[in-house]
Amino acid sequence: MHKHRILIVDDSPSELRILMETLKHKYAIVVATSGTQAIQMIKEDSAIELVLLDVMMPDVNGYDVCKEVLKISPQLPIVFVSSNDSTEEILTGFDVGGSDYLTKPIDTNVVSRKVEVILQERAKLVELQCQNQDTSDMVMSVIASAGHLGTVLGFLRAGLKIKSHEGLISALFDVFDSLNIDACVQLRTHAEPINQATNGTLTPLELDLLTRSVDMKSRFLERGTRYIVKFDSVSVIIKNMPVNDDMALGELRDNLMMILEDTNALNQKLIESQFSHVQPERANDAKNGKQAAVDLFNDMLASLHVASEINEKFEEQILNFIEDMAIEFEQCFFKLELLDDQEQALMSLLEKQAKALTNNLDKSAELRSILKSLHKLIDNHKD
Repeated sequence: MHKHRILIVDDSPSELRILMETLKHKYAIVVATSGTQAIQMIKEDSAIELVLLDVMMPDVNGYDVCKEVLKISPQLPIVFVSSNDSTEEILTGFDVGGSDYLTKPIDTNVVSRKVEVILQERAKLVELQCQNQDTSDMVMSVIASAGHLGTVLGFLRAGLKIKSHEGLISALFDVFDSLNIDACVQLRTHAEPINQATNGTLTPLELDLLTRSVDMKSRFLERGTRYIVKFDSVSVIIKNMPVNDDMALGELRDNLMMILEDTNALNQKLIESQFSHVQPERANDAKNGKQAAVDLFNDMLASLHVASEINEKFEEQILNFIEDMAIEFEQCFFKLELLDDQEQALMSLLEKQAKALTNNLDKSAELRSILKSLHKLIDNHKD
């Protein structure tokens, strides 16, 4: 029975022992205790299918080892092992070509599951590459003769006919293929997000970054040839930005913004359409159900009562604050032995803040009056 061959690289005997004990029953394990040794083993052993690589090692750090290993075997999946799982650490691992990461202390169940998933996806990728080699050659020939702007405009026109999230992401990857873009995408729908990559599968690291991109403060993030773009309902990681060609880089950025802005708008329309068919039923229920109207009035009454209570507490807090502040200022005058002009400056500051708070109280009184009017209006029409 064939056993997948895994290289474990770590200078810690205890960490090596944990990983070996976890994986040795199912996989063929080879070990390196330094980055230099690991690189040499990759050169000599082409049967290695996965590398578990410690980040912190004394001779060569894991990121530099990863770069050298991928020069030798570009398709070899590398999983970093680190005690740091910050976004910055993950991005650094992603930048150098890592497929995933494991955190220390090591969870043996997580290790087993991730190793199994990565090896399965690697097998699928190899099979897919073999099957699609002829098709890829033909597509590349078409791409070479296609105009980039025409491709983008074609996508914008085609978007008018798209009726599903699946159709949208398929059209998006068609234009990516035409522009020779290597990307992975997360399309956020009314249900579960749709995740897809150019090669058909996302690494766990790519999925993690797409999910984290929702919290990005800016629209995009650039790291070398990687370019992460986020809109409300779609996020994209471009993995092959032409950083050495300023003109091509600028053109691609502009095209991407047009494509993704349109994708976001189309996706949001699709999300809205998912709920449009239930609106007539809701309208009929509201029209024919007297109880629904009664419930609505009761809910509004309850909300107004709560709002009134909050408003009164707010006024009381402001008054107490003004009184406390005045007392504290008087005590400070005696303790600090201030000069007359210093006391006047502080009193002016106090009066200014007190006036601002009083204005808020006036607005609060207006709000209370409005709430009472609404309360009375609902009471009059409740029955």
